[in-house]
Amino acid sequence: MTPLDNFQKRYLEELTAATAVLESLESAAQAEAWASGAVAEWRALAGPLGALSSHVADSSAVAAALIDWFEGGPAPERDGEHQWIAGLGRHQLTRVVQLSQPDAPDEVGLILEYGLDGEHDHDLSVSIERGHLVGITIGPPGLSEEVDASDELQAQEVEVSGGLELIRAALELPITELSATSEANIPLLVRRLGAEPVTTTTVESKPMPTRDRDDDMWCVEVLQSALRTQLGAAPPDSVGAAVAAFGELLNAGDPDALTLLEVAGLDNDSPPDLDTLLAAVGAYVAPVDLSAHSADAFDALTLLEPVDWLGAVLGLVRSPQDHPPIDGSALVTFINKAPEITTTISRREAPPVAWAFEQMLFAWETTGVLTDLGAVTEAGRWLLGQAFVRALSLAPGA
Repeated sequence: MTPLDNFQKRYLEELTAATAVLESLESAAQAEAWASGAVAEWRALAGPLGALSSHVADSSAVAAALIDWFEGGPAPERDGEHQWIAGLGRHQLTRVVQLSQPDAPDEVGLILEYGLDGEHDHDLSVSIERGHLVGITIGPPGLSEEVDASDELQAQEVEVSGGLELIRAALELPITELSATSEANIPLLVRRLGAEPVTTTTVESKPMPTRDRDDDMWCVEVLQSALRTQLGAAPPDSVGAAVAAFGELLNAGDPDALTLLEVAGLDNDSPPDLDTLLAAVGAYVAPVDLSAHSADAFDALTLLEPVDWLGAVLGLVRSPQDHPPIDGSALVTFINKAPEITTTISRREAPPVAWAFEQMLFAWETTGVLTDLGAVTEAGRWLLGQAFVRALSLAPGA
């Protein structure tokens, strides 16, 4: 099974669970947004068009029908359980408001106001920079009213045809700067415009940044000095159990476990031993391959510095047994409180750093470092220091 197959499998499992949301949706706009995200993520995973609905048909016939409709097929048959079906494809564009900033003439925002049955139903916000599409957001009605209260933006109603022409022109250019959320809304925007499906989205393969060998080894030396006793201790019996549990996940083809091998640069048939587990625990400390991650996650994870990981690992190993569940914010606090680190993460920088850490916390749950409730395990306290030293010692550097 290839890494791509692993991600497709995990995505389909998550999507199957997410079909339950369709039972509680109140509007067709919400259903369209759900389908937009499902289709866009499937395309990002190189899934064949037309195949997605068949994967979810057994768990939810209405979800399969919705996806078929979104990709150009007939609308789902109406039933008494899903009231939003009646509104699919019936939204009317009633008004376009253009947003601009005097100091940013190359940036344009458009709010498309849609109505249904005579009432303002929802808005689509489209951002364009230098002619290129850079943002798409679906939201409740009234976005232009919020803008009217802003001193930074100028809002002006424009001809519907003129506003749509700007968007169509942007759709014809390569799209390279969209966030994952905006990219998920491309199919929705295209369907509303009645245009052909977008095929110009450019997926760029980003190279891993060059590592600074001196920074890596400084962090290794600091951790070895700070955790000398822990690093020299024999592994507790729980580590053997963690090795066995991770080996079972690998043998079962668990997508998360196989993803960690990919990030660490190991083959899928790596032996289920302690060294493989250590590689998986420290996979994101010095990642080798993040190609299957979203652009946002790639950027966030590669911006984490060795000293950030140093503070996070020291804090985890030293944290009390009754520490609240570990999340990204807790790891930022560990970094700022580590006596070995003289720099701190500012209040402004803290949210993106916390978010970056949260993209990899599944790794520590999968390897037994954290429980499913976010508590550090006995095995985890021993594994973290060992994995940190291993990852940075083996990482190639300039």
